[in-house]
Amino acid sequence: MKLLLVSPPFGEKGQKSKGLPIAPPVLEYMTGLTRQLRPDIEVQVVDANKESFDPQAADADLIGFTVLTPQAPWVYRTADKLRAMGKKVILGGIHVTALPEEAKQHCDALVLGESENIWAGLLKDAEQGTLKQTYQGTFSDLVNLPRPVTNLWKTKYVYGYFQTSRGCPFSCAFCSVHKFFGGKVRMRPIKDVVEEVAASKRHLFWGIDDNIWGVNVNRSIELYAEMAKTVRRKWWFGSGDLTSIQHPRSHELLNNARKAGLTAVLVGWESNNQQSLQEYKAVTKQGSERRDAIKKVRDHGIEVMLFIMVGGRQDVREDFDGIRKLCDDLKVSAHPVMTTPFPGTDLYDIYKPYLIPGLDWDSYDGNHATYEHPTMSVLEREDAIVRLRADLFSVPQILERMSQVSWKGFPMSHITSWMVQFPQGRAFKQFAREREEMIRMRNAECGVRK
Repeated sequence: MKLLLVSPPFGEKGQKSKGLPIAPPVLEYMTGLTRQLRPDIEVQVVDANKESFDPQAADADLIGFTVLTPQAPWVYRTADKLRAMGKKVILGGIHVTALPEEAKQHCDALVLGESENIWAGLLKDAEQGTLKQTYQGTFSDLVNLPRPVTNLWKTKYVYGYFQTSRGCPFSCAFCSVHKFFGGKVRMRPIKDVVEEVAASKRHLFWGIDDNIWGVNVNRSIELYAEMAKTVRRKWWFGSGDLTSIQHPRSHELLNNARKAGLTAVLVGWESNNQQSLQEYKAVTKQGSERRDAIKKVRDHGIEVMLFIMVGGRQDVREDFDGIRKLCDDLKVSAHPVMTTPFPGTDLYDIYKPYLIPGLDWDSYDGNHATYEHPTMSVLEREDAIVRLRADLFSVPQILERMSQVSWKGFPMSHITSWMVQFPQGRAFKQFAREREEMIRMRNAECGVRK
């Protein structure tokens, strides 16, 4: 049997991404899982962010897509074309797990939740022509997980990935991780993680845990100490909370993390607006001294970028300028996104009465306003976030921020800082140009109709 796994494109109408060159983790992992369970099955992978995917040319008995919310429209259109040609299609991922009734109209089988405990049965059913409509995964132990298969791509990637845990102890309203992977965190054996990273031919990695140190500070210290002893000339970045940096052992944590190759961390600042933080249920992730925590991370030679949302229903106009001022004060960059109520989150239920009708899921990409606001229009919020992003990523600003990182992390933390900030600024500028052109064309069409 031939299995084809497809990573869908992001963005409006399935436009290809020009973002960071990170290999799609789900596809590499699922290829490894398939080889572990059924080495006789031939697996192909396609990253539709980087290469074209022609349904007519798909040569496989079973075609699988992993689906995040902004990818759903492209996946549904593509899956419908494949099924019209007689191909068998399976869909999995966070979006279809949140909205199975919607997704099942576009596939032959759904994978809900994690796949380890149902994958062998699904492959057997597909081979025998007896696919069930739904396969409900359960939480699995993270022992003896298959290693990602990295050599099937037609395109090259700078970054690989590794995972040390699944689940999240926080219950933020805007996030579905604790629902999809569980609120009780499961951890891989440290030995397995270290051996996987050490054996990889890649040298740069993305640590894809939702929180690289907030699960268990003592365990993270032990993990990073072992990585520092065993793994050579490997560097990585990841995402983390701020309250862990206020732990009594935080200096030990950060020292070990840097020695283990951590060069940069995206920390969840979440919002400047205290009312929004409360609505997002994110106060406990911040701690009482979050500004000092950021300085502490950088003093240990690790670059910091803030993940921050803006434009939520509790936010005000001044919050956009507040982010710009915050970054200037702290000399850090931010990844500002429009607050987005994804299906399957508590925030989606809170914002549901205010959602703008008629929007497809590809508008739920962190760039667009998808709900009504008490005082700001859709256009006002979208213009404001475009201006904010344009102001944050000039080359002089990037260089100044790089200089604020302690020389303990030189040169890789400084190199990573550039590798993350410059492409991000370029992507934001490209989005601004495309949006301006779209508005110009729309206005021209309105003029013609008048």
